[in-house]
Amino acid sequence: MKIILLLAFMTPSSWGLTLSTIRDDCRVLVQDTGSSRRRFSDAQLLRFVNEGQKDLVMWAKPIRKPYTFELVAGTTYYSMPSDFLSVERLTRSHQVLKEESIKSLDKGLQWQTVAGLPIAYYLNHSSRSLIGFYPFPGTTSSTGTIRMEYNATAVDFSADANEPFNGIDELQPYGYLIAFYCGYRASLVDGQGTQAQAYYAEYRRGSDMLANDAFARPNYRPQASGAVNGVQ
Repeated sequence: MKIILLLAFMTPSSWGLTLSTIRDDCRVLVQDTGSSRRRFSDAQLLRFVNEGQKDLVMWAKPIRKPYTFELVAGTTYYSMPSDFLSVERLTRSHQVLKEESIKSLDKGLQWQTVAGLPIAYYLNHSSRSLIGFYPFPGTTSSTGTIRMEYNATAVDFSADANEPFNGIDELQPYGYLIAFYCGYRASLVDGQGTQAQAYYAEYRRGSDMLANDAFARPNYRPQASGAVNGVQ
C-alpha cells in the first residue's frame, strides 16, 4: 500500500523519463525531497541510478545491436565493440555458427593450431572483449563476413536530460525500475531494511517483466507443422 501511495506522487508516464526525474522519484521513495539538509547528494544517487541501470541490463539484456566484420586469414581473435555484453546470434557468410566452450574444445588435440573453415566461435573469459574462431581461417578461401547480433551495455547517466537504456523508445516504460533500485540502495544506507526489501521486490518483479517484454512478439503465431510423407 505504501508503494502505491508513493507512486501516486511519481511520474505517471515513463515516456521521456530522464535522469532528473528518476533521481526525484528516488528521493520521493526515501523521503528526501527537502530543498536543504538532504541525506543524499545528487552524486550518491547518480551512483545508485547507474548501478541500477547496469543491473537491469545485465539481467534482462534488453539492448541488442548489430555488428559486422571480416575474417582475416591467419587471425583467430577479433575485438568486440566497447559496449559488448554477450553474443545473441552469429553467422559467417549467412551460415549460423555455434558457440563452443574452451572446456569442450580442449578435448581436441592442439585445437588452437587447427586452420580451416570456421564452424564455431568461442569466448575466453581471460579475454572477454575478444571472440575466437575454430578452426581459425587459414587462407582467404576460409574467410568471410561475420554478422553478429549482440547484447549491449547501456551508456551511463551523466546529465539530467539523459534517458535510460540509450534512449530506446520501447524500453522507456521500464525506466521507473531504476528509481526503485535507487530507493532500495538508499534505504539500505538509511537502515530501513523492510522498506529496502519492498523496493527491491518491486524492482525485481519489473526486471523480470522487462526481460520477457523486451523481445516479446505478441502477434507471432507459429503454424503447427503437419506430417510430411507420413513423418510427424
